[in-house]
Amino acid sequence: MPYVYKRRFPDTQYGVRKDGVMFMIGDSHIVVDTVGDITIKDRVFKGSKGLWELLNRKKLNTEFITKDDLKS
Repeated sequence: MPYVYKRRFPDTQYGVRKDGVMFMIGDSHIVVDTVGDITIKDRVFKGSKGLWELLNRKKLNTEFITKDDLKS
């Protein structure tokens, strides 16, 4: 959640944003489960700090990003 709200100018095309009570990325609803895994269009991605970094940050801290995060 802090990743979504710390951005001053959210990327409404590809960035995660809150639309009412739902989270969206592009035109798709996303669901984040209790362990941080992300579901987009019935596809589940293992949540990790690196994946969240890629989805939400303009300036990336590459220390957290793995090859698996990039593939996701």
